Amino acid sequence: MKPCYIVFVILLSSTVVNAQNFTGSFDLIVSQLYKNGKESVDTLSYYFGTEKTALVIHARGNQPDLRLVFHEADSTITGLYEQQGKKGGYILPMNKKYWPAMQYALTDYGTGPRTELTTTTSQKKINDTLCTEMGCDNEAYSGTLWVADEIELSFVQVLAYQGVGAGEDISHIEMIANCGVQGFVMQMTLKSKLGKADVVLHVENLRDTVPKGIFDRSEHQLSDLRKQ
Repeated sequence: MKPCYIVFVILLSSTVVNAQNFTGSFDLIVSQLYKNGKESVDTLSYYFGTEKTALVIHARGNQPDLRLVFHEADSTITGLYEQQGKKGGYILPMNKKYWPAMQYALTDYGTGPRTELTTTTSQKKINDTLCTEMGCDNEAYSGTLWVADEIELSFVQVLAYQGVGAGEDISHIEMIANCGVQGFVMQMTLKSKLGKADVVLHVENLRDTVPKGIFDRSEHQLSDLRKQ
């Protein structure tokens, strides 16, 4: 997702709810392992405040990082970036058309689909947090997830903040939702059944604090795209 590619016209018609009970931050490390031996690694940093949520997409190469700030109370998504010394950005409204995964992000914790989970008796501690193993399987992937139920943030909600953009593919989010994952996933491995890349992800730097200024946009020159 690059700043120059994003031009949205959005209206929010639904009532905003308190989507999650977690306050804090963490990094999500996602690796794609291809059959030819190549590996692609992406890092996404999440910041859940009491009123706003931020996602920093760490870009590769010479592209600028993109910081998305979600403010449910005024129904906006603000994109912030710095390129060649200039701080720019845009203000977007929200709706399902341009945030296809919005329904998953703004769902109250613990109210997701009540399907029967494929859990095991296996447990282990990850980052000092007790996790339970569960499986998630469909025609495309076979997955193993380690879920920390004590953290009141659904992994489906976490993934949903990546699903911004008209026509964005959210099939991976729907797959996790259909598996009935309610808790927070600390580790996950998805094995492709179709010859595509396997996916391995894990959480690092889990904290119960949010750095000061992560939601600040005051130094950025912003374009308001809500009126277009």
